[in-house]
Amino acid sequence: MAAANDRAYYEDGQYWGEEQYVKMADVVNNFRLFYVGDSKVINSVDRSDIIFHAKRGLQEIHYDALNEIKVWEQDLPDNLQVVFPRDFIRLVRISYKDDTGRLIPLNESTRTKVVDQGPLQDSFGNFFSDEVNTSNNLIYGTPIHDIRSAEYNVELTDPTSNQDDYSGGRFGLDTSDANTNSLYNVNTKLGVINFSSQLDGKLLVIEYVTDGLYNTTDSDLRVHKLAEDFLYKYIAHEIIKNKFGVQEYIVRRMKKDASSSLRNTKIRMMDIHPLDILKVLRGRDKWIK
Repeated sequence: MAAANDRAYYEDGQYWGEEQYVKMADVVNNFRLFYVGDSKVINSVDRSDIIFHAKRGLQEIHYDALNEIKVWEQDLPDNLQVVFPRDFIRLVRISYKDDTGRLIPLNESTRTKVVDQGPLQDSFGNFFSDEVNTSNNLIYGTPIHDIRSAEYNVELTDPTSNQDDYSGGRFGLDTSDANTNSLYNVNTKLGVINFSSQLDGKLLVIEYVTDGLYNTTDSDLRVHKLAEDFLYKYIAHEIIKNKFGVQEYIVRRMKKDASSSLRNTKIRMMDIHPLDILKVLRGRDKWIK
């Protein structure tokens, strides 16, 4: 029987790496079995409450400890704008592939402010208003900056000019922008990322953090085994602190247990090995000539 399971594991890609995780349904069942009942701190609780707090705990552990970074790749379209992936929560890094196949990291523009929306106007500069609903409010649309961004050419800037604000010119260079790689701007309200024209036609690689819940049914949700203990303690604390008549010292104890478990989970997920530290320390006595 074990040999058959081993064969199924190696032949079917959907099973690869599954032993790293425990299903959310098992977490909920285990919690009800060991944390809920007579002579226990939680005498009774609805299953729906456990599922709700389990999902919230899964989100929190994705934000704080789990290093499960999702990767999205896309060719940059002509409008130099990429829409956020559907399950996007927080950006980690953006890179593009050069002609040699290497990933070149990009810098976020800190000087240019993104425009959330712009009022629609005609060629004479007159704004359009909502006359159909007689509200006379201005009609907003895609910012003009985003529409014309494909026409801008930062390669025309002169790095030797004192008037060149893009690269800092010969004097007063801002070291935070001292990078030959292209730039991007993140517009969280519109849910898009705008890029400079130097990247036209390049393959982008976007790394981002997700909450682990999108496009996944309750039966398919899973949590890393290194974070399983934290999830139990997080659920217990959230239920206890919202339960009527529980003594305050019990709530504080549950909170302390959850915080301690989260700290241990972060340490476990750091994946720091002594050999990695040794590699870094090898260069501490390097002579600089």
